[in-house]
Amino acid sequence: MKRTFALAVAAALVGMLGLSVDAFAAKGGIPGPPGGGEETAAQNLSVPAILVGSLGTLACGESDLAPSELVSPTGNPLTGYDAAVGYYWVQKVHTWKAQCFNGLDASVFGAWGDNLSGDAKLKVGSPIRVEIVLTNMTDFTEAEGGLGTIPSGTLQGYNVIKLENTLDRLSAYGHQAGGDEISGWTDIPQDVGQASWVVHDAGMQISVENLDTGQFVVPLQPIAPEINATGKIVYGYNLRVSTEGNYQIRFNTTPAVAFMGVDAGEFDANNAYLDIVVVPGGGQGGGKPQR
Repeated sequence: MKRTFALAVAAALVGMLGLSVDAFAAKGGIPGPPGGGEETAAQNLSVPAILVGSLGTLACGESDLAPSELVSPTGNPLTGYDAAVGYYWVQKVHTWKAQCFNGLDASVFGAWGDNLSGDAKLKVGSPIRVEIVLTNMTDFTEAEGGLGTIPSGTLQGYNVIKLENTLDRLSAYGHQAGGDEISGWTDIPQDVGQASWVVHDAGMQISVENLDTGQFVVPLQPIAPEINATGKIVYGYNLRVSTEGNYQIRFNTTPAVAFMGVDAGEFDANNAYLDIVVVPGGGQGGGKPQR
């Protein structure tokens, strides 16, 4: 099947199945506060997750003892991508869902977007993409009451990659299909260790302070989660400032979610802080978010 025709057919099927798609995917840009993400087509959860509080209509297991089942992709995979050989199940075309479960609390490691902690120039008047991902630091292989929890500390998900040689935001993303047109298509799930599971905190908040003036350009406010192209739950905000200088970004979790570390900046139990410098000029100031 040619890719263009398959895309049209698959897109039509997704539209027809719209009432059920929400059970498998969360919106890639759930409307949030001003400056936050914009609503986009549905992206599928591909990395196993712990939900501390609900995430839209994403349906997960009741606890770590009973995570939801892996949901295999729908439809027929696509081919013809210039950066990946073979057939792929594709974000925004097919639906699938990694295993996940609801938790009462979590310990996490915070990873900031590469553009914030790297060498990218952050400029006045240009969009600065602010992102953080929370990954699990709780050991679910430890015995509780003499009973093990999740065997070997693994859940299943999918390894989603970039499929096209174009800008990240324009490329298709997907995970490889097994089988063939004759014998039938199969998925290729991955065992994901507990240190790579992502965590969602329904009470996450963001603020951004101009350290030179002491004024908050973004007052403390709730921030909506997203599922990005690779299927991770992330917290993203499109920041734009009108004055050069020193700024501090802060992500604030609920008491149920505790930071145990960050890859840049500072942290305490319920806050991750990162200082950035915004320089004069226009153009592309945001750099690339993480994947």
